[in-house]
Amino acid sequence: MYNKWHQTELERWLSDHNVPYPAAADRKDLEVLVKNNWNDKVVTPYNSWDAKTLNNYLTLKGYEAKKGTEKNTQSLVEQVKGYWTETEDSTNQAYASVRDWIFDRYIPHFP
Repeated sequence: MYNKWHQTELERWLSDHNVPYPAAADRKDLEVLVKNNWNDKVVTPYNSWDAKTLNNYLTLKGYEAKKGTEKNTQSLVEQVKGYWTETEDSTNQAYASVRDWIFDRYIPHFP
């Protein structure tokens, strides 16, 4: 999906996900950075979450951490992985919808 984004969209995604990029980067370099960070930031972001965030996610989804694993980050990651409902496709669709809404609302259309 990101291979069709404009340079400003790529820059925005990188900024939103705290991925540093050089100010003088061209569109292709930015696309490579997005590609290299996509899985960690979109598909499996829980791999970098701390124990509290993992527990909060499980609670939000209506699950409880297995007894005795509440502070074991790796065990919690495995549990979240089993309940993870986000997919790359649903994330792509959500991002595209928000992006389209922003452009439709804030970018003037000319006849």
